[in-house]
Amino acid sequence: MRAVFVGAGALAVMTARRLLKGGHEVVMIDCDKDRIEALSAELDCGFLHGDGSKPALLREADPALTDFLFCLTGNDQSNILASLAGRSVGCRRVVTRIDDPGFEPLCPELGIEDIIIPS
Repeated sequence: MRAVFVGAGALAVMTARRLLKGGHEVVMIDCDKDRIEALSAELDCGFLHGDGSKPALLREADPALTDFLFCLTGNDQSNILASLAGRSVGCRRVVTRIDDPGFEPLCPELGIEDIIIPS
C-alpha cells in the first residue's frame, strides 16, 4: 500500500510510522522545510516540500500509484482544499482531518466521505 500525507504534524507522523513499520510506502508533503529535514533523519520515506493543496505538487506524489491521500494539516480549510485537489488529480481514496465540527456537513456536499474529527 502507498500513502501520501499532506501535513507532517503529530497525527500524520504517528500514522506514517505505523504504516512504515508494516512495510508500506509513505510520502509526506509539508510547507515547513525545517520540519521535513528533521523528519527525514528519522523516517525512511519520501518527502515533498510545498503546499499540498496545489494540484501540481500532488501530481509529483504520483496519485495513480497512491492508495490513500491523508490530509492532516492543522488547518481545516487547507485539508478540505487538499482533499478536493487530491481527488481532481486522481487519488483513489482521500481521508480528511476536520477539527471544527461545523465543517462536517460541508464534506459530503463536496464529495469528501472519509473524515477524521479528532475531538
